[in-house]
Amino acid sequence: MAVRRIAVACQGGGTHAAFTWGVLDEILLAKERFDADPAGGDTFEISAFSGTSAGALCAMAAWYGMAPNRADAAMGSPAAARERLDHLWTTFTATTPAEILHNEWVAAALRWQAGHLPTVSSGPYDLVSRLSMAGLSMMGVRPEYLGFPALLHSLCPHLDDVDWPEVARRRLRVIAGAIEVLSGNTEIFDSDTTLRVMGLIEPDEYAGTGANRWRMRRPLSLDGVAASGTLPEVLPAQRIPGMEFPTCEPGESVTRTGYYWDGLYSQNPPVRDLVDAPAREDKPDEIWVVRINPQEFSPVSLDVSLDDIHDRENDLAGNLSLNQELDHILTMNRWLDRYGDAHPPLDTRKRVEVRTIKMSRDTAWGIGHASKLDRSAGHMARLREEGREIGARWMEDWRRLGAEFDRYPDDARYPGSPGVAPPGVR
Repeated sequence: MAVRRIAVACQGGGTHAAFTWGVLDEILLAKERFDADPAGGDTFEISAFSGTSAGALCAMAAWYGMAPNRADAAMGSPAAARERLDHLWTTFTATTPAEILHNEWVAAALRWQAGHLPTVSSGPYDLVSRLSMAGLSMMGVRPEYLGFPALLHSLCPHLDDVDWPEVARRRLRVIAGAIEVLSGNTEIFDSDTTLRVMGLIEPDEYAGTGANRWRMRRPLSLDGVAASGTLPEVLPAQRIPGMEFPTCEPGESVTRTGYYWDGLYSQNPPVRDLVDAPAREDKPDEIWVVRINPQEFSPVSLDVSLDDIHDRENDLAGNLSLNQELDHILTMNRWLDRYGDAHPPLDTRKRVEVRTIKMSRDTAWGIGHASKLDRSAGHMARLREEGREIGARWMEDWRRLGAEFDRYPDDARYPGSPGVAPPGVR
């Protein structure tokens, strides 16, 4: 029996990431099932979770449950990770009467907008928006429903009590991606950076700001994970005080408040960072990408609305950085296949298989962008159930097929749908 070192990268996509909830649930169940049946084939250890936006919330929930915690003995196992994922999504769902009413109002407003009916446009900094948030609180809407900071504190109540030495020993990592608005920096909030600050793992060339000042690594924080999900059309920029930024002068920096937006604008999700480790044994053998935004799309006709165009723009934007980072890994794999790893600069590199877990074609092509804001219990349950069905089948195929199992880029496509034009269109 071989034990594969696995990193799971969770793409963002609003409430469509309830699909990821179901997928991660099945991955964690498979971990327990495979370990209990060593004669049945290969198994795996989870070395890292990464994510952007709602994918970052999923990654954080799973990591927090897997990480041992001095204040909560229930943490530190796949079962605890599944419980934290359940807590995340049931807390995020519209539950109280006021929340259900608010969710229905948002859905109605999006339908009016799609139908080109007059609507009131407002941004997160408008007085109307601020009064609306205050009014929702008075009506009984929970803080965990209104904002990510309260949701994350509910999800990870004892983050300061994580057993960091044990996390270092297990080499269990979590990464959340965000964009800093003023500098344009691609930034990650990284548990490995926390371990380096604590002196629990050795520093390396990628620590701190990294080799590129536009790619910054910060210690893990709940504010950082919240920043990853801060959609600028809906929420004010996440403010994180006391952030250090390099200047144009060598060795000089400035400390100021950082202003962060959704990681969709930087990495969706962070992948390249998962292989930027100095020791070969710390790199994953495989990266499993839970994809929310479909790579391909085939409309029934080319007579599409402006909302359809915006929906596809969102898919393409969400996949742009992901595909670039995956192509980097495929390039390294080709070099290793051709030149081997006996000599620099490839002597610290490792061949990494990339695999895709994605929604069914009908679901991916059938749900629109507006439904990414739907927080109804029924919507969440349907996507979670699909994630569980696909995840369970995917895990069994992974173990059964081994090296013959599909991999990226081919597995990002849907069988029988080679991106052809709609019927009758040439």
